[in-house]
Amino acid sequence: MGLTKRERVLRTLELDGEPDIVPIFNSGFEQSGTSFQYYLNSKERKENTMWVKPKFKKAKFSITEQQFWNVDTYCMDPFGSKLKFKRQKAPPEYPNCQINPISGKIYKNVKQIETGWDYVWYVDGYFTTPERRYTLWEKFGRPSELINDKVNYSPQIWEDFVETLSPYFFPMAILPIAPHEALFEGMTIIRAKYYMKKDPKFIHEVMSEYAKTNIEFVKRFGEAGVEIAFMFDDLGYKGRSIFSIQNFLEFVLPYYKKIYNACKKRDMLIVQHSCGYIDKLLTHMVNAGLNAVEALEPAAGVDLAQLKNTLGNRLCFIGGIDSSDILNFGTPKDVEEEVKRCISAAAQGGGYFAGPSHNVLNAPWDNILSLRAAIEKYRKYPLKPV
Repeated sequence: MGLTKRERVLRTLELDGEPDIVPIFNSGFEQSGTSFQYYLNSKERKENTMWVKPKFKKAKFSITEQQFWNVDTYCMDPFGSKLKFKRQKAPPEYPNCQINPISGKIYKNVKQIETGWDYVWYVDGYFTTPERRYTLWEKFGRPSELINDKVNYSPQIWEDFVETLSPYFFPMAILPIAPHEALFEGMTIIRAKYYMKKDPKFIHEVMSEYAKTNIEFVKRFGEAGVEIAFMFDDLGYKGRSIFSIQNFLEFVLPYYKKIYNACKKRDMLIVQHSCGYIDKLLTHMVNAGLNAVEALEPAAGVDLAQLKNTLGNRLCFIGGIDSSDILNFGTPKDVEEEVKRCISAAAQGGGYFAGPSHNVLNAPWDNILSLRAAIEKYRKYPLKPV
């Protein structure tokens, strides 16, 4: 008899040997892309249409896309609007833009040419000086002051949510702030580097505030009985990390460690997403307490096989199937070979979730179907030689 999805997910994240089959994680379609339009009009979507209604929540949850991908775990929780803030109209020097008062990110919604769907485009960072940041936070509230205390984190709500989803997937609760991203998006990468050198105290104050806010949510997740927390936080470009390793170690990792330790204290696993090349950062993150990393972009230079060889006994890997080049521009056979490559590289002994290295954006429909079919074909333990 096979494992339940919860058993399979936890066994894989805890590096407890090989489960019955390689679990699946997929962050899904980017809705402004052409792939999502193929999906909306597909018979497969109609076949997988599914809504669930927990007993203790008024809202229903669509799990159609999760059914389509046959995921074992997914980032979804019943806690609604964790932070009580609204995105505001940007200052007049940024016409037709909005500003996120937590991070200072200035952005605009632009309709994509091929699909007509909105996509959020980054425009600039508003927090170019400490005065600007503190003025905006005084006006709208610091992140830790914006925690929505009306949200109920009772075990009854979480247990009911998990039970309702148990036939379909095991959920992970989502931390609301991406500390590293909020830092550089709010003041731009160049300005953040400037303050790291000229006013490091300011950077530490900002990162401390972001970490403090996430840790408060870790505490509330712990009270609810959450077993896995998920944090989005991009760290890399193509071919290199956004900040130097030295800057990462000084200004980012100490705050990650506080978040990771808050999870560990509550017997909660922590999974982190990061796009880009992060190979040289991962040993430091594992030493700080990270349990699993998701995305693993080969197009950015991530070497999944090497990471498995060096960190596979300490870190779980999620994703890695090339969604930038092969899924978008290869053939269905290329996609199948890429799935085989990743499972062969990372799934031996367990500790690997099969899935693409990013949201699915503009892949042909035949490639998407090939991705699904290949994962199902090659995910069974014991793994077949490829």
